Amino acid sequence: MRVSALTASDARRRKIGNEQVRQALYASLFCSLLCSFALTRAYAQQEPQVRVEMSADRNQLSGNENVTIRVYVQTHGAGQPDIEVPEFEGFQIIQRAVQRPMQFSFGFGNSQPVVTSTTQYTFVLAPMGPGTFKIPPVKVSLGQKVFTSKPLALTVTAQAAQPNQQQAAPDDVQQPRQLPLGGGTIQQPQAQQPAAAETPAPQALGDVAVFDNEAFLRTVVDKVEPYEGEQVTATIYLYTRHNLQQVPAVQTEASTDGFWVQDLLSATRSLEPTRQVIKGRGYWVYVLRRFALFPLRNGELTIGSMALTLTRDGLFDLFDPMRGPSALERKSVPVLVRVKPLPAENKPSGNTAVGSFEIKTALDRAQVATGDAVTLTATIRGTGHLGALKLPEPQLKGLQVLQPEVHDLTESPKDRVFSTRTFAWLIVPKAPGSYQLPAIAIDTFDPATGTYKRISSEPLTLTAAGSAPAGSVDLKADEPEAAEQAGDEPSLAWPPLRTHTELARARTPIASQAYYPILLLLFPVLWVFVAFGPSTLARLRARGAGGAEQIALKNAQRRLDDAQKALKNQDAKRFHADLAAALNAALEARLGENVTGLTQHQLRRILAERGMPAQLTHQLGEVLAQCDFARFSSASVSEADMQRLLAQAERLWSEVASFAPERMKESA
Repeated sequence: MRVSALTASDARRRKIGNEQVRQALYASLFCSLLCSFALTRAYAQQEPQVRVEMSADRNQLSGNENVTIRVYVQTHGAGQPDIEVPEFEGFQIIQRAVQRPMQFSFGFGNSQPVVTSTTQYTFVLAPMGPGTFKIPPVKVSLGQKVFTSKPLALTVTAQAAQPNQQQAAPDDVQQPRQLPLGGGTIQQPQAQQPAAAETPAPQALGDVAVFDNEAFLRTVVDKVEPYEGEQVTATIYLYTRHNLQQVPAVQTEASTDGFWVQDLLSATRSLEPTRQVIKGRGYWVYVLRRFALFPLRNGELTIGSMALTLTRDGLFDLFDPMRGPSALERKSVPVLVRVKPLPAENKPSGNTAVGSFEIKTALDRAQVATGDAVTLTATIRGTGHLGALKLPEPQLKGLQVLQPEVHDLTESPKDRVFSTRTFAWLIVPKAPGSYQLPAIAIDTFDPATGTYKRISSEPLTLTAAGSAPAGSVDLKADEPEAAEQAGDEPSLAWPPLRTHTELARARTPIASQAYYPILLLLFPVLWVFVAFGPSTLARLRARGAGGAEQIALKNAQRRLDDAQKALKNQDAKRFHADLAAALNAALEARLGENVTGLTQHQLRRILAERGMPAQLTHQLGEVLAQCDFARFSSASVSEADMQRLLAQAERLWSEVASFAPERMKESA
């Protein structure tokens, strides 16, 4: 019995011991979980850790070298950091790269993840001029904290001139990029190069602009007080912080009322910008317009404002933290020109040519048979405008002078208008002999010297030999009074005398003629033709014109189908060429005139005159400009962009095909 009692007591003690061990284990596990939770919460709520570094591969470089800037940002905390990269004043970004590897970690029981973010920017910069430039620090915002890196100081020395080349200005960094404009291209400026050191003065007469940090237009006029008829050269520049990705859409051209205008830029010019620094900021400078203006009257004349829209959506702009709005609208400042009248002192009467000219006359042959024609040519050439010049007709007794043919040739070497006007008269000698052709003289005013000058050609001698051929005009027939002055009486011509009379039989009556029935039917036929003929012919002509128009539209539709085939074959240049040809063919079919080869400005003017809505005209100009840009650009175009352009062109093609143009007004 004692042994059994001990055994039961031992079993009870063992059971109590096991319960205590189990409770201790549970308590330790709960404490461990509680500590882990507390540590996780404390870790999640700790201050964010940020590492910001900015470094350069060199601190000193020459004007023709590049520098690589690396920005390294690593953050550890909740949320995505806001990184502000500084502006690299005095440098142009030619390459950039962004890497953003990211890690996430989650704590137990915590609703917010802990983010470890690493961002690395790589910029390749080209200097725009010599000097010492300070790069501000990089700023990183995470939560309520702002962290910064150390600033950088870069020193750029002057670029040494290459052998056998002209020393370039430090702010003129040539870029090979070309961009077509308005069916053509624009050349790099040759004259009136804007100053690179100072901001253009908006109040300066003849050099006006409103400075802007992103883009602005500047108008430069070489003369603000010219004489009437003297050349004034005006240039419109575009300053932009970012290189153009698309052709600027010109909303309004600069008005030139009161001027005769000559464009100084070639129709096949290329848009090659220069680099300039203004107040420490680098700008791309494009020459948009350059033209010669000749005032037609004295007084105050105004060169109007030019308005355009810049589109800056590029591939790299998506990664640019400092990029502004995608579209910018800018206007140039109107320029006032005060035109002086020609000096009154020693001013000749009559027409005066303004400029420096010379005149020469010539005969295609000095000897001619009487009654044959000879050509007298007078050529006036020189610097200035000759569009309004007229010459007196040569008058000489014994010569018949016909109305002259006038030919004009205008050139613009070195942005100066050089004009040549040629007058060609046909002269017919009516009688043999030697004729002295007097000199031809004109009055000129030279603005360079401020003096008048009379220029004249050399007199010429024309010899006519032999008598006038049969059928030629008789010189004496033009002078009926010559015989009277000589005292001769005009001769009388008597009719023949008849010695007897003769009665003639009466003619057969018309009603008895065989053709009388046909004659009766002729009058009703003529009446029907007069009454209904014009309308019938008009309908036939309209049907013929409509048929020709339908054929032209079918040809345009065929070019549109060719563009679709080129898109399937991924032939980008062929696609854009066929697309532009289809739209031009549709316009020519509806307008009834050729529009191929016109500039954007000329096409817009013609479409506006024919009554096309402004929105449709604007969209057509944009699609045609994109096609021209893609055809001559070295950059590739994605298939998605070509699909969108094709859809837009098909819609515009349908609207053009249904467009009813107004008739052109007949000139008086």
